[in-house]
Amino acid sequence: MVNMLFSLYNFHEDWAKNIVKKYINATAKVLIIPFSFGDKISNDKEWHNSYSKNKGKYYEEIVTPFISYGIKEEDIEWINYFKDTKENAKDKVRNSDIIFFTGGLPDKMVTRLSQFDLIDDIEGFTGVIIGSSAGAMIQIAEYHITQDADYNEFSYNAGLNMIKDFDIEVHYEGTEVQKESINKVLEDKKDKIYAITNSGGVIFDNKKVTLLGDIETFLREKN
Repeated sequence: MVNMLFSLYNFHEDWAKNIVKKYINATAKVLIIPFSFGDKISNDKEWHNSYSKNKGKYYEEIVTPFISYGIKEEDIEWINYFKDTKENAKDKVRNSDIIFFTGGLPDKMVTRLSQFDLIDDIEGFTGVIIGSSAGAMIQIAEYHITQDADYNEFSYNAGLNMIKDFDIEVHYEGTEVQKESINKVLEDKKDKIYAITNSGGVIFDNKKVTLLGDIETFLREKN
């Protein structure tokens, strides 16, 4: 398994492309799992208004990076939370080379993956897993949420059992609240945090870390 962690859906831009293209084969089958949505999506119609090809307001920005790497649009599948069953969701995971987790609410995403009984399938996946923002956070076995417009307090949360070596701070802009979160995690839990800006990313490949674009590394101070 290779894990890629970004803040936005822009990992086809110049700062990322030369390295990311080594991992994205033009013949790959991609599975988009948009399980991080909030209360504005509560039924199949609203799901289609967000993610379907013809009218989904997020569709274009989600598929654009993959198409720019040569992947055909018909090779990009989606799991529809309101329509797919556990069984065909599992089939879609099994038949994929790349899984992509969208941005949004990370805790909701993990809950919905659990509802679909997909946690083991994804933790055992042998392909490439890419996530932006919330989709990056949940790849950390125990991730933190920094207080923001969606969350009114800091919290630690259980993610997928994939990355334990470090934590991340997404959409990093060097704000006071972000720095406070980073310092707290370094004191409490982790030796290393990668602060990923909106034009940065981390690739975790067989324990090897590659940093892309604009990124800052924070280390726990040694006593």
